[in-house]
Formats: sequence, C-alpha cells, structure tokens
Amino acid sequence: MNRRSNCLLALCGLLFLVLASGPAFAQSKVDLGIITVKQKDLANQLHAQLVKGASFESLAKANSVGPASFRGGRLGKVPYSRLRSEFRSALKDLPPNKPSKVIPTEEGYTILMRFDQPVSDSAAQASLPAAPGGAKPQGSSFRFTTKTPSLDAQPDLTPRLNSGGFKSSVTPPPPPPKEAAYLAARRQVLAGLEALIAGNLKPAEKHFSKALGENPREDSAQFLLEMTRQAKANKVKPEAVKLFAQGFEAVTQGDGGKALQYFLKCKEADPNFWQGELFAANMMAGMNKRAEAREIILKQVLTRNPKSARAYVTLGLMAADDKQPNQARQYLEKAIALNPDFAHAHYQLGMVALYSQDLQMAERQFKQTITLDPYSDQGYNNLGLIYAFKGNNAEAEKMYKKALALNPQYPDAHVNLGNIYASQGKLNQAIDEYVKAISINPNFGPAFGNMAAAMALKKDWPEAIQAADRALALGHKLPPSLLKVLATHREAKKK
Repeated sequence: MNRRSNCLLALCGLLFLVLASGPAFAQSKVDLGIITVKQKDLANQLHAQLVKGASFESLAKANSVGPASFRGGRLGKVPYSRLRSEFRSALKDLPPNKPSKVIPTEEGYTILMRFDQPVSDSAAQASLPAAPGGAKPQGSSFRFTTKTPSLDAQPDLTPRLNSGGFKSSVTPPPPPPKEAAYLAARRQVLAGLEALIAGNLKPAEKHFSKALGENPREDSAQFLLEMTRQAKANKVKPEAVKLFAQGFEAVTQGDGGKALQYFLKCKEADPNFWQGELFAANMMAGMNKRAEAREIILKQVLTRNPKSARAYVTLGLMAADDKQPNQARQYLEKAIALNPDFAHAHYQLGMVALYSQDLQMAERQFKQTITLDPYSDQGYNNLGLIYAFKGNNAEAEKMYKKALALNPQYPDAHVNLGNIYASQGKLNQAIDEYVKAISINPNFGPAFGNMAAAMALKKDWPEAIQAADRALALGHKLPPSLLKVLATHREAKKK
C-alpha cells in the first residue's frame, strides 16, 4: 500500500515542511539544483563525485528520480522561503557550486547545489526571522495520487479521474499585509524550539503558548508546550527535553541518523520520557525497521503513556504499510477516540477507507480533516476525488482549487483538476493543468497518461503517442481502448 510517509514528520504536524512564503519575503530566491535517488549508498557515491568536481547536471540526468532530472536537476530560481526547512538548513552558508550534505527525505536521499551566491546568516534571518521553518506537509501525511485504478473513471478516451525624526516628503509604502495566522503560529513554534535547544524553558513556553493563540489547531505547539511544562514542573528532566529538541534540529538539517541517536538518548537522560522513544520509533519505521519500531511503541511508549494518540497513529501507519487495513483502521480509530481533534488521525483513517473503497467513511474523515485543519491541501484534494467519483464535478473542482490555493506545487491536484476540465470538454484547460503537474514532477506518470488521452480527444495523434510512450516508460498503465486507438495511428504513420 506504501501509505507511509516519514512518520516523524507526520507527528511534527505542520512544523517542518513549507507551505508558502510570507508576502514580505517573496523576493529571496535561490538558483537551485536537486538530485534525488532511492539508495543511500548511491547518494553517498554521487556526493563524493560532486565533491571532486563532477558535473552536477550530468549526474542528475543519469541518476536522479527527482524533479527536473531531464534538465540536469536544475530548478531555476525558486523562492527560498518556499523550500522545505531541511533544504533551507542545508543551503545556509553553502558555497555556490558545492554539494550539500545528503539529506534523507521521504522521496529517498537528496543532494542540493546552489548556482548563485550563498544565503548568509543575515539573509536567512531576513527571510525567516524566527528560524528556518515552514508549513504544509507534502510528506507529513500520505499523499493520495491518481495512481489508484479503482477510483478512476475509464471511458474509452476520456482522461482518467483521478520614531519621529526627519520627515520625508515621499509617501511611505503601505505596511505589508498581516501575516496569516498559521504562518505566525509556525514561526512562534520554531522560535520555541530554538529556546528548548538553548535550555531556556520559560521563553519556549511563551512561544508555544503564543503559537496556540495564533492557531489553536497547531498540533506541534500543543505537543511541545505540554513537554515544556512537564520539564518546568520537574516531571521530566530538562536534559531529556533538550536532547529531544536537538533531535528535531537534526531532522531539519536532514540528518536522520543523528536525529535517531538524540531521540534514543532521551531515555538515558530520563527513563520516563516516552516522547523520545515515540519519535525514535517513528524514525525507525521511516527506515523500514517496522518490527523494531512496533516493539518500542507497544512495550515502552504505551506502557508508560497508554493514552498517546500519536503512538496509535504510528501503529496504524505501520499496519497499513504491512497491508493490514482492518488493523490499521482499529489503531486509527483508537487514536481518534483518545483525541477527537487530531486532524492527522482523521486524515489517515480516511486514507485507509479510501483504499478499502469505503467512500462514505473516507468522505466523512476528509471533511473532518479540513474542519480541524483548514490548511490541509491533501484533505481538500482527496475530498475532491470522492466528489468526482460520485459525479459531483462542481464540488470536486472547488476542492481541487482550494488544495492548489494552499499548495500550488501539488501535482496530483493539478491532474485531478485537469480531469474535471476534460470531462467538461475543456481540453486546452485540462492540458494546461497536466503541463503544470509535469513541470512540478517530470516523472509523474498519471499526468502523461491523461495528457495522452486529452491529445487523442483533440486528434493530435503525434502528441498523444509521445505522451502515451512517456507514461508507459514511467510504468503508468493506460486504458486498453486508448492503446488500441493509438496503435491504429502508429500504423498509419508508418504507412
């Protein structure tokens, strides 16, 4: 089922992945290159070659499975504040034309390179005053894509669903728009995390409390505030909390192994500090060490804290990975019973229901997800899928557009929106959406598959054949009817 993202990031809520830049920082950009591979050993080999001066572009074309691999991994100038926090940490003070460290991500192992001047401490602080941080998870919760055949409509050729002082005479510019509440909350959370790392519990508590004042649904603030208050009340040893915060810092720097070490050290500092073991288990699960992770949660975490909803979500994700949907549902329902306002638990239960084709439950859970977390792009996208399957294209289109308003770099939502346009006969608009998805992820098979169908409907057979070939090369299955029609035109072209 491959439902699991890195569960540590899932438990961090919206803390360590980016959503959008604040309006005042939109001009800070970085000319970026990216290489992503699946194997850690290969990533280390590529890093060593880059250190010795090998061509970044050549290695990207030959090895990368990440975005823009066909362009040598070059992304062009992208807003610095839109990058994942672990990417920003890796780029900070990185000299131009030098590779970053290998960064573990949910997609595999990533190496970055900047092709302009490095971001200095002052520049980074100007871009993100509190600390490097972000917002929206692309990976903190599993992203449902258009790859699930059971949710795809397949008519013959229709694309698949899926103060004071000197006074100037110049009028000063108006103040920038007020920062969105959720972004203000994230910055307070990150400032609190820095305070924890420095061992300053009182300032950390204030930051987490302010975060909840901005956004009461900021799950990471709730988790960290509870932990900080336990340390202040001497229920948890401060050294354990500091180690835990250092583990978070290692995550933001892309060092999963170091993060795991810090989380495991928490128990040495305080045997009753179950949070460290919970996050260690999540790291292990993300490293495909699910049996070991499950034992830690069942025998250690839940023994000391049987009401940990996060622990049950982790168990549910691992059960889903092991293709045990009934057990996964039981764990997730237990998490929701313990914490009915846990948006991520509702989302994952919706995913289990979706894969089990229980659309009624899936719809109910995704609606609850966006009620509890209005910034869940994935929740909106998946709710759109449910509406599309039911034939309610108007509501589906609204949901996809809401997902894209939250996260314009969401290829799945672009493809799904394109499918709605195609079903309405708006083929050019549909193709535009598929092109957007491909520009974000050049290896996104469903975008090429739907592009092929749309081009076939336009009777643009060369383009249809080219898109279909690319989809097939990426392992994406096409409807037999479409393949049959394209085969006819292949033969006609030969004659």
